Amino acid sequence: MKNLLISIVVLLLSATSLLAQDMSGASVSATRPVDVDVDFQTSYFESKPWTKEFHYVVVVNKANSGNDAQSIKVYEYGNLIIIGKVSTGRDEFEAAGEHHAKRDSWSVTPTGYYTPSFLDKDHKSGAYAGKWSWLVGGVKMPFAIFFNGDIALHQAPRGTESALGKKASGGCVRLPGDIASEIFARIQETQGARIPKFKVNGTVEIDSKGNYAYSNAGFSALIIVKNKVLE
Repeated sequence: MKNLLISIVVLLLSATSLLAQDMSGASVSATRPVDVDVDFQTSYFESKPWTKEFHYVVVVNKANSGNDAQSIKVYEYGNLIIIGKVSTGRDEFEAAGEHHAKRDSWSVTPTGYYTPSFLDKDHKSGAYAGKWSWLVGGVKMPFAIFFNGDIALHQAPRGTESALGKKASGGCVRLPGDIASEIFARIQETQGARIPKFKVNGTVEIDSKGNYAYSNAGFSALIIVKNKVLE
């Protein structure tokens, strides 16, 4: 009996710790996250040459229609190497309980220019799923690449793969499993790179001498989320 009680206490403490550091995959801000009017085209590798200094450029188009809708393209030093379908946020406010959410949130994937903040190969989110999901650590979001607060690129949770190509997530960018694992491995290898500093609107930062400003401890990956309808 004593051992059983000890096990229960340990389990509860572990769950509490998990929830305290949980990255949910949605925005819990009181107001809707702001979309920045940004774009990216292959010509930008020439007109914005700083973008080509990144080993990888990952472009997500969260548009709901058009030839390029709900897609991902990955470039390696300017060359297209990966293309596929994604699911971005449902783009609406959702009260706790909707889509099994544990709290009020915005299911928005904000547009803008970003770079990965950290990676978690076996990430689980306790912010979604059933009442007792915390017992198993939450919803599995493998190969998570966090780039904007709680928002990440990650493998589509089991059972949601058929929604790829449509807006269906709580805010993250869901990917096919093979693409998620490949992008994760590639970006992970670039950790500690010297990369240009830039703003969310896609402008590069300049130092006092008029040169590009750099960060020396990032991932050599530029992640761009845009919302452009291509006919």
